[in-house]
Parts: sequence; C-alpha cells; structure tokens
Amino acid sequence: MSDKRQQILDTATLLFSKHGYHAVGVDWIIAESGVAKMTMYRHFPSKTDLVIAVLRQRQEQCAVSLKAFVEEADAPLVRLERVFDWHQDWFSSETFTGCMFTHAAAEFADKGSSIHEISVEQKADLTQFIEQLLGDLVSSAKAKILAPVMVMLLDGATLAVQISSRKGAAGEAWNAARALLAVHSEVMA
Repeated sequence: MSDKRQQILDTATLLFSKHGYHAVGVDWIIAESGVAKMTMYRHFPSKTDLVIAVLRQRQEQCAVSLKAFVEEADAPLVRLERVFDWHQDWFSSETFTGCMFTHAAAEFADKGSSIHEISVEQKADLTQFIEQLLGDLVSSAKAKILAPVMVMLLDGATLAVQISSRKGAAGEAWNAARALLAVHSEVMA
C-alpha cells in the first residue's frame, strides 16, 4: 500500500471516528492529510470508496488484534474473558470515540448499502468468533444462542463508556456474561 494512501486512510479514520462520516468532507480529509486532491481521488474515487476502505481496514485491524489478545490465554473461560478485557483496553485508549461500525450503520441506514453491510459483517464476524470461544464451554447449540447476547453486552458496554463515561463497563459486561454463562454451562473452567 502506498504511503499516501495509508496517510489518507489514517487521517480519514481519525476524522470519521471523532466527527462522524457525514460531517467530514473530502476537502477536510485532503487538508488534514496534506495530500493533493488528485492523489486523493486516484486512491479513492469517491467518499463512499474511502469510507469502505476505512471500515475494511478497521475491521481487519480489530479482528487481528482481538484474536492475538485472546490467544495469549490457555483456559477457555479466560479466552472468553479476554474478549471483554480487550474491549476494556480499547475503552481506556485515548482514541476511543465509540464503535465506528455502529456509527456507520446509523449514518448509512440503508440496509442495502455497502457501508451498512460492512457494519453488519463486522458484528457477524465478532459473534462467530465469540461463538467459537463459547464452543469450548457449552454445547454448540448454547454457544449459538449465547454469542449474540455476548455481543449485545459488549455493544452496550461500548455505548455506556461513550455516552455515560462508565469506564468499568467492560468489566460489568463480563460479570453479566459470566453469570449468564454459569446458568447455561455444563462445565465452568
């Protein structure tokens, strides 16, 4: 990937996460990234193309980071807990402004749009990842039921931090997830 393309992506990611997708125009991104307009449009023919690239990059970065963080643990229950710990680390970061995928789904509400579909895909991928982790703790049928609930707890924690500054929201979500898991578990690790 060219340095200029990455520079544009990094700038757009920062601006979109802070100010929203619709509020940030291409001229603002060009000015902040310090690239020529022609360079911008060579890499991203439209703002939609740029938003899609930003979300795809973020999706990949988050998935790789989360997987690596979780895989540091050996015990199945600890691996699941690390999903919530990863979120806590994200909530505590200086760059936390909420979920870019949730924001994109809200700003691009047309369910047929590529941008909305990426947001749906990201949540589905996270749900599938958690379902795999749950598969080591409960039956596959229960894992399929519990995984979307765990994602809802994480989404709720994300909003609690963003809206109410509840810095311990990931821990609270983990406590709720663990209690839910205890009710449905055959074996607790």
